[in-house]
Amino acid sequence: MGNERKVALMNRIKEVFGTCPVLLPVVHPVGHREALEAVHLVNSLGLRGVFLIDQGMPENDVLALIHEIRDRHPGLWVGVNLLSRSPAEALLTALRGGSTVDGIWSDNAGIDEHGGGHPDATAFVETRRRESWPGLYFGGVSFKYQREVALEDLGQAASTARTYMDVVCTSGPGTGIAADVEKVRRLHGGLEGHALALASGITAQNVQRYLPYVQAFLVGTGIETSFGVLDPKKIESLLRSME
Repeated sequence: MGNERKVALMNRIKEVFGTCPVLLPVVHPVGHREALEAVHLVNSLGLRGVFLIDQGMPENDVLALIHEIRDRHPGLWVGVNLLSRSPAEALLTALRGGSTVDGIWSDNAGIDEHGGGHPDATAFVETRRRESWPGLYFGGVSFKYQREVALEDLGQAASTARTYMDVVCTSGPGTGIAADVEKVRRLHGGLEGHALALASGITAQNVQRYLPYVQAFLVGTGIETSFGVLDPKKIESLLRSME
């Protein structure tokens, strides 16, 4: 019983969303109307949250969208990925813009599995403490287009990362490309119950192979009909495969 409670407390996904695993669609806001339509679809399908990413609209416009989404869908969890910002900068930028953002996602959390001071990771911890930010931080480890982590070092990378973030987030080698299952398994093993997210190449056809290891799926390409336009049938099919 004690071990079960320890794992539950470490799994912030279950704590925040009340279920596990959770699907968090990634909205590429190619335009104001398109972005709001995508978020409306997410909410209408009963999903618990969504990530916005500043691909398609400028950063300030993406942050302004959060206010409008709050007004339209007050119960929806909303996170953001600001691609040009370090983790701490992303949080401060969102907060200074007046956004009550629920989640920050960074492609590179600044973790060095071989040691070192992890300055970017430390800066985020200090910033969230100073700002009293209660949200979820998804930190990229062995993430696409970032520094590679050797297969044998993935467990150590995850073990180091879990002290700096709520959810370790990894991916395949590129956008829309599925992650190697062994990579995901090794990261999961190093987390000792802490939450793991996967953010590329997820479809209804392959999601089940990751279910033993992943607590959150951040999906864009796999549920789009075109860039920035979500497909309800693909979302529903993915949700069925996750059951």
